[in-house]
Amino acid sequence: MERIEAALARCDLFVSIGTSGAVYPAAGFVQTARWHGADTLEINFEPSQGSIFFAESRMGRAGDLVPQWVDALLAN
Repeated sequence: MERIEAALARCDLFVSIGTSGAVYPAAGFVQTARWHGADTLEINFEPSQGSIFFAESRMGRAGDLVPQWVDALLAN
């Protein structure tokens, strides 16, 4: 857990893909990353229990949304 906390404190971008956001400690990772200044994105079929903690949420099939997101990320 110490290594995870350190990684979350250093990350610039935290992305959660296809999770309910209900199982701790992983469900709290977005809050830690965001507190340390990371941009946060949720990609999920439907809003997770932690959707309110993400700066951006994209709803739909991960198989469709992830490639679109990666293409846009690489284009910038």
